[in-house]
Amino acid sequence: MQHSQLTSELIAQLLNLPKFGKGIGLHRMHYFLNQQPIAPWLSQVDAIKVTGSNGKGSVCNMVAAILKEAGLRVGLYTSPHLFRFHERIRVDNIDISDHNLQVVGQWVFKTIEEYEQCYPDDKCGAFEAFTAMALHYFATCQVDAVVTEAGIGGRFDSTRMIPGSTTAITSLDLEHTEILGSTLELIAYDKADLCPSEGTLVVGDIDSEVLRKLEVYCALRKVNLLSIRNCCNFSQRRYIDNQLVFDVQYRDLNWKDIHLKLLGSHQVNNAVVAIVLAEHWLRLKQPNLSSSELESIVRCALANVSVLGRLQKVWEQPEIYVDVGHSPDAIKQLVNSIQQLWPSQPVLLVTGVSYNKDIPGILAGLASIPNRAICTRAWHRGGEVNIIANCLASLRPELPIDTAETIEQAVVMAKDLAIRYKMKVLVAGGLFLSAEFIQVLQGEDPRAIQFL
Repeated sequence: MQHSQLTSELIAQLLNLPKFGKGIGLHRMHYFLNQQPIAPWLSQVDAIKVTGSNGKGSVCNMVAAILKEAGLRVGLYTSPHLFRFHERIRVDNIDISDHNLQVVGQWVFKTIEEYEQCYPDDKCGAFEAFTAMALHYFATCQVDAVVTEAGIGGRFDSTRMIPGSTTAITSLDLEHTEILGSTLELIAYDKADLCPSEGTLVVGDIDSEVLRKLEVYCALRKVNLLSIRNCCNFSQRRYIDNQLVFDVQYRDLNWKDIHLKLLGSHQVNNAVVAIVLAEHWLRLKQPNLSSSELESIVRCALANVSVLGRLQKVWEQPEIYVDVGHSPDAIKQLVNSIQQLWPSQPVLLVTGVSYNKDIPGILAGLASIPNRAICTRAWHRGGEVNIIANCLASLRPELPIDTAETIEQAVVMAKDLAIRYKMKVLVAGGLFLSAEFIQVLQGEDPRAIQFL
C-alpha cells in the first residue's frame, strides 16, 4: 500500500533513530509516559505484555483478537513490521493512518528534542520512541485494552514501563545473549522481569529444568506463575481442511475442536498461552463472563486471526507460503510443521539469508525440507547468492538447486518450477526475504520497503 511522500519521509526519520539509546532507557520511557495525553490515560491502563524468543507476535495478535471479539476497543503494539511501519500500531485490527502517524511522529520528535535539551548527554533510542508513539495513539483513541510485544527481553525493555499485571513468556531460545545472558536461565529471568510484583506470568512450553528455576525466581519476586505445561491439557494438534485443530482443558474450561487459522504446529502452544492470558485478564475485568460466552469468543477469534509472514499462504496457483522465522528454534518449528502439514507433497524452497546472520545454521535447519531449491537474495542485507547456494549444496549434495540473482527473478522462477513440477512453494530464511517476495508478488517494488 502506498503512502504519502510526507509519511515516507517521517518513517525514514524514525528508522534513522539509533536502534538503542544511551545505556538503559527506562528513565527515558518514564519521561515519555509523563507527557500529555499519555499520563492521565495511562493511570487507568492494565496492559497485557508479551515477551519470548519466538511466538510473541502471534500471541499478541491472538489475545487482541479475543479481546476485540469480547467487545473491547483494543490497542495492539507489535514489532517488527513486514511491509509498512503502520503495522506496528493498530486499534481494532486497523493500522494507524498516515495522518495519525504524522501526528504521533511529530509529537515524539518534539518530545525527544525537549528531553535531549534538558539532558544533552543522554540519547533516545528507536524502540523507546516507537513505544511512546503507540501509547500516544492509544490514549487519543481511548482504547479499553492494550496488548504489547516486548522488543528485547523484559528487564530493561521499554514496554516494562507500561502498567500491566498480566504478562507472558511464550518461549525461550538463545538469542540476544550479549544483552540477556548466555544461558536459558538468565534469559528467562530477564524476560520474567517484564511482570511486576503481585502480577501473573503465563509461561509457554519451555525446558522443564529452566521452568523449575524460574518458579523459584517468580516466588522470590511475588509473581504468580502459570505454566501451560502444568495447568493445561491440550491435545496433539491435527490438520483438518488446512486449519489446525486442537482440544484444550484449563480450570473449568474443557473445549473440543478449537480451530486455528494460523498454520504451524507451534501455534498451538501460542494459542494456549493466548487463551490463558485472555481468560485471566477478562475474568478480572468482566467477572460475570460465563464459560460458554468465553468459549464462543475464543472460538470465533482464533478461527479468524491471521499474522503476516507466519507460515502464511500468499498465493493460490501455485500455492506459495512465506515464513519470517530465522532463529534456530523458529526454523526447527517450521520444519516440524511442514513435515506434518505436507507429509508427502513435494516442496520448492526459495531461500536467502542476510549476510549478518548465521547462514550455515539457518540453512542447516531448512535443508531437510525441499525437493528442489532456489537460492536468491533480498535487496535488504541479502547474502551473496553463490554463498547461499554453495552452503546448501554442501548440506544436500543431491538436491537440485537453481539460483536467481534478484528476488524478482526468484518469484518468476518459483512460479514456473512449482507449476511444472506440481510443488508447493515455501519462502523461508529471513524477514527481509519473505517481505520482499510478497511485495514482488503484489506487483510492487521490494526496494521501497522501509526496514529498521
